[in-house]
Amino acid sequence: MTLRTGALTWQLDPLMDDQELDSRESTGAVYWEGAVRVKRGPAEVGRAYLELTGYADALRTGGR
Repeated sequence: MTLRTGALTWQLDPLMDDQELDSRESTGAVYWEGAVRVKRGPAEVGRAYLELTGYADALRTGGR
């Protein structure tokens, strides 16, 4: 994933595969959470924990 903050561009790469969770059967959500490597250009500048929601299908509630 590429993230831009003002003039800076960051590259976020997962540290492990399969960090997406599909809980549509229980909570109705699909989300991604996990450890990432943070890079600027070729240099690794840190590590972080990232959570993403809202990128899958719309969440439907109330049986409609």
